[in-house]
Amino acid sequence: MTDMTTIKVPVELRDRISRLASSQHTTMAGAVERALDAAETQAFWAEVRATMLTPEARADLRRATERLSGTLRDGLEPEDWSEYE
Repeated sequence: MTDMTTIKVPVELRDRISRLASSQHTTMAGAVERALDAAETQAFWAEVRATMLTPEARADLRRATERLSGTLRDGLEPEDWSEYE
């Protein structure tokens, strides 16, 4: 059995969690877990965007693109993947 704990939240917050859980057809714990997952994902991608938008990151990406661009000219014929679309 999963360990459980109790947290104290204001009644208004409990009611919001309950409404969210009902709309998602899950338990209150499930709704909280989904909300945390979404918040963590959003924070991760916000950090990725902030990191990748720095001048240093853009310069690194430009250098990597230039370094790897020669692999596009490997002399092989393009493959036809249209049957998998």
